[in-house]
Amino acid sequence: MQAPEAIQWTECLARERPGRRVLLALVVVALAIAVGLAAREWFVGALAAVGLAAVTAEGWAGCRCSIDGQGIVRAGPFRRRSLSWSTVERFTVQRSGTTFARTAGRGAISFHADGVPASDRARVQQALDAWHGWWLGSRTARGSVEP
Repeated sequence: MQAPEAIQWTECLARERPGRRVLLALVVVALAIAVGLAAREWFVGALAAVGLAAVTAEGWAGCRCSIDGQGIVRAGPFRRRSLSWSTVERFTVQRSGTTFARTAGRGAISFHADGVPASDRARVQQALDAWHGWWLGSRTARGSVEP
């Protein structure tokens, strides 16, 4: 069975709801202030702010996503996650998003439909459906069944 065409898109959960960015920024600042006050050191609060901003970067800055014959990639500002097809044990496609996971060890990648630009959602959803069909077919051909 031939793999579908490779696809790339961007995802940012705060894209269509700018209030999310403001809320996230307020939460980061509030937590950083709380940490700084608890530690009684402004430098610790500043480090907390930087750490929290980095951890939440995909929510406010977005990421690049791609699926091709090699596997799945989600690359944010500070972190790049990837899975090869041979390690994918679970692949679910829903209206709200898609998740690829492996059972052994760490390794799950999720895509959120509301983070994809509205003009691109239909194209991305069709591609995800095509890749899901290909994945199911390749597992059936190998004698595996979806858990």
